[in-house]
Amino acid sequence: MPIFLARIGLLAALLCSLAAGVRAQQETITFEGRHRGQPVQITARIHWPPGSGVVPAMVIHHGSGGINERREGRYARELVAMGVAAVQIDSFGPRGVRQTVVNQMAVNDAEFNLDAINALKALAALPRIDRRRIGIMGFSKGGVSALMVSHERLLQDKGLPPDLRYALHIPIYPTCYVHYFEPRTTGAPIYLLLGGADTYAGVEPCTSYGETLRKAGARIEVKIYPGAQHGFDGGVAYNTPSGENYARCVAVQRADGTYVERGSGIVVGNSAPDGWLVMGPQAPKAIAACRTLGVSGGPNEKARAQAMEDFKGYVRRHLLR
Repeated sequence: MPIFLARIGLLAALLCSLAAGVRAQQETITFEGRHRGQPVQITARIHWPPGSGVVPAMVIHHGSGGINERREGRYARELVAMGVAAVQIDSFGPRGVRQTVVNQMAVNDAEFNLDAINALKALAALPRIDRRRIGIMGFSKGGVSALMVSHERLLQDKGLPPDLRYALHIPIYPTCYVHYFEPRTTGAPIYLLLGGADTYAGVEPCTSYGETLRKAGARIEVKIYPGAQHGFDGGVAYNTPSGENYARCVAVQRADGTYVERGSGIVVGNSAPDGWLVMGPQAPKAIAACRTLGVSGGPNEKARAQAMEDFKGYVRRHLLR
């Protein structure tokens, strides 16, 4: 009996040690964001790969439904297995928001963009992170920030040193509703992954803007997975009749800084100093002309598997070099 108890005690100690090791592989950091004009502390969970050496990192920015273990968690696990720190930003919880599917302004895209920028600053200050090898990926709403923080103008006056930029951008089925006039990117590679049957975010606004970026000198590749809907790499099909759908809305910036909704020709607003869209008095009319209600999507196993393989290839090429 004493030997049995000793073995039980040893097993318990081993399990506690393993649990402590798992806990030690995760860390939560905070950095400042904005919400409705007020400062707010945003949180991000870092999933560290084993070891203690300096590693590259990938920021994962969630979509309108928040962090989903079947999607964001899956990519985080794959990154850690590759030796990359996976950094999951929570842009909703600290703001008291659960989702933005039925109201995208509950947390707007300018706030999402700033979260992505300030996450980069916070990670660059950590001694275990190689500041030259920090990438960002995002899904849907988070895909918007993953794409837009590749624009040099958007990074101005945000406190970033001139040599600190994301090394890789992977936006996955974002809404490409803001088209900059003569856009200039940081020069980091952009891989835009789209579902060919996406009726939530749409496809053409991203393919057309991708071509604009390419002509302006961006290193961008647009890949379309045929027959794949929005959320093709998620785990559950969904249909939300009250969800806001901006697939037909495209705000094109003109040379004078104003933005015009492409379909209706209505002036949506003006540019902030960093070029981002500031809604004007005609914005409700412009939005009413292009926005619809009803969003849906669902998994596509073929696209899901291929997108992961493509993703890992990009990471190996640009963060594990």
